Amino acid sequence: MSFVSYAQNFEDVMLWRALKHVPNGVYVDVGAQHPVVDSVSKAFYERGWRGIHIEPVPAYAELLRKDRPDETVLQVALADAEGMLELNVIPDTGLSTAVEAYAQRHQIERGYDSQRVQVPVLTLKAATKSLVGKDVHWLKIDVEGFEEKVLKGWDSQTLRPWVMVVEATIPNLPEVDYLNWDPILTAADYQFVYFDGLNRFYVAKEHAELAEAFFCPPNVFDEVELSGLASWGLCRGLIASHQASEKELAAQAQWLQNEWDAARQRIEELSKNARRLEIELAVEQQKAESRKSNTQWLQNEWDAAKQRVEELSKSTGRLEAELAAEQTKAINIALELTAVNEHNTQLQAHAQWLQNELNASSAKVHELNNSTHHWWAAANQPNKELQIIYASKFWRLTWPLRKIMQAAKWTLDLPSRTVRWALRLPKRIARPLAINRTSTTSHSSETGTNPQNSGAAVYPPNMPEESINNLSLRAARIYTDLKKAMEARKN
Repeated sequence: MSFVSYAQNFEDVMLWRALKHVPNGVYVDVGAQHPVVDSVSKAFYERGWRGIHIEPVPAYAELLRKDRPDETVLQVALADAEGMLELNVIPDTGLSTAVEAYAQRHQIERGYDSQRVQVPVLTLKAATKSLVGKDVHWLKIDVEGFEEKVLKGWDSQTLRPWVMVVEATIPNLPEVDYLNWDPILTAADYQFVYFDGLNRFYVAKEHAELAEAFFCPPNVFDEVELSGLASWGLCRGLIASHQASEKELAAQAQWLQNEWDAARQRIEELSKNARRLEIELAVEQQKAESRKSNTQWLQNEWDAAKQRVEELSKSTGRLEAELAAEQTKAINIALELTAVNEHNTQLQAHAQWLQNELNASSAKVHELNNSTHHWWAAANQPNKELQIIYASKFWRLTWPLRKIMQAAKWTLDLPSRTVRWALRLPKRIARPLAINRTSTTSHSSETGTNPQNSGAAVYPPNMPEESINNLSLRAARIYTDLKKAMEARKN
């Protein structure tokens, strides 16, 4: 459930964030002013809280009594001693003050006239004596520069609100003015926790856990709705818009009333015309009755009717001929439509045959792809096993032993290789003759001699590029080297 804020600077939002866990709490609102507009207590009152309102301005005190009949409203001012004082009342504002200098400044800067009223004065201790021994969850002080005197009349031992909110700026200005009364609160074991630009918030040390609720200003997570009734800040535009809407609605209502009056006048005129037409109709009916008695008139009417029947007969014959022509056209169109449907059926059957052929081809291609992948995987398996052997730790550890064995084998084979070299020496001497013979053989191939009959080497077949890509790196390299060697020998 969203929280509807009525206060001018979201004081009720901050207090509700800290105290929403308290059911049916108690508050004291010093300088309560209007029961709804800029009210800090209105949202709490709607949620079952009750408390004491202290408001010296007679008009606002009366509004509070009407709106809050089940709460205590004290029409007094507060100070550090009981008695009487002269209050400067500025009507329809929250700027009424007991400080003469502030009242004069409001008159000079804003043109506000004030009325001086004698009001009784109590101390905060006397005004709240009915709450002694009870939990008071918040107390707000907004007395337009009289905050220090109000706090001096407070007994912090008998009345300890959990949270205190005190206006901390010069009335109607952003300049702070709290140095004189702040020590009173700190000496009473209250901790300053938040400043909203207008008020300072304090938490009693025995309720220090509430300080966490004041770590940031009101925000979207507070789920706040504006009442639209605050006189300052964000609500000013809403009020102006609401007033403009009211004027527009009033103008529309007046226009609708004018239209309604005009419509009623028009209805009266139409009623008069209807009565006049009724009289004329009665006259015409009398004339018709007199015509019925006239035989000649009936004969003329009969002749005119016969002539009309003849004309209608001719029109009927013409329409029948046109209908027959249209029926013939409809038959021809039906025949053409039948032929088109048959052709469409043939095309659909041919399309279905093509689709079946395409599905069969796709299945065959898929089968061939699976078969190709199977044989490629089978061909590549030895190479993978060889790579695993090369990468194994055993292969790396036995490398010195293999080198030693190769050297020993080479030493043991040296005599036999020497003998083979001596035996191949005559072939090396005869090599030029073999080259000449190869050239002659190539020349014979160019002139049409069959290489197979001439003893030419059979070259490796040209493999598709996709098959080469599927070979292992070692197999592809061997194939490439073999092909280059064969091409060099051929050339």
